[in-house]
Amino acid sequence: MAIKHVISIVLFFLCIVIFAGSICEAVVIDKIRVIVNDEVITQREVDRILYPAYNAYMQEYQGERLEAKLREAEQAAINQLIDDKVILSEAKRQDVKATEKEIDEKLDLVKKRYENDEEFRQALKDGNLSLSELRNSISDEVIKMKLVRQEIGWKLRITPSEVRKYYDEHLDDYRKPETVRVFSILIRKDGINRTSEDTRFLIQKIKQYIDFGKDFEKVAKEYSEESSCEARNIKRGEMIKEIDQAIFSLNEGDVSNIIESPIGYHLYKVVKKTPGKLIDFEIVKDEIENLLYKKNIDKNLRSWIDELKKDAYISIQ
Repeated sequence: MAIKHVISIVLFFLCIVIFAGSICEAVVIDKIRVIVNDEVITQREVDRILYPAYNAYMQEYQGERLEAKLREAEQAAINQLIDDKVILSEAKRQDVKATEKEIDEKLDLVKKRYENDEEFRQALKDGNLSLSELRNSISDEVIKMKLVRQEIGWKLRITPSEVRKYYDEHLDDYRKPETVRVFSILIRKDGINRTSEDTRFLIQKIKQYIDFGKDFEKVAKEYSEESSCEARNIKRGEMIKEIDQAIFSLNEGDVSNIIESPIGYHLYKVVKKTPGKLIDFEIVKDEIENLLYKKNIDKNLRSWIDELKKDAYISIQ
């Protein structure tokens, strides 16, 4: 594998993490990936879009296939961000803005998806997102929608009955999935200077330590070969089948048996379980209206964005 390809993977989802000393210690660096007129796309923006899928990719793929999947997903994210920045640049030219009230209203809708403020803030942390970054993202979405409505969507009307019908027909899309909060340990099959027998022996030894009462989190920090040793939330269906079935069958405080995956051996400790529930229609009705709106204008939107891009300055760094 070419060294520049290896570097691109390391930079990818983890906000350009440089490991120092412990595998759980990291320094975060940002850089500009693309310039679009007077807007920039940073590595952090790319990583933030793809971060939720990071663990799934790392659990399912390895080697050249992992590299290909990561680069494919990264390019799709960059293309989407270029489209977004072209629209935002045009909005700035036309002095289209989002008011603080509009941002606050959208932020309140986001918060209503969570049981309490603590759960909301934990979700921000898990998504590698600050509150100010979320507000900026909401502001951008409001501005983009305003401009799209003004330029190509003013003829379209979405009725309340259409919105309700879509919700009733897509309830699974608005069902908040069951989640577990876990600590995890990964021992990779491709460990340096270690045979496959050594790897199996090591994970069995680690499991014995935990069975004999050693603190799981401390053991994870000492032995795990994952990119992070922090607890994280996992949604049902997010991981590969073997891991998903194992962790969702556990009770709070339980530790899994050793689970083998294509990349290695895993142990999980469940620290919290949150049941799934249906998100109320009132919370998501604006989101559905925007979704239906976008579906109705997709053809015109693509050609409009392509026209904007013809006159745009786009420089990939």
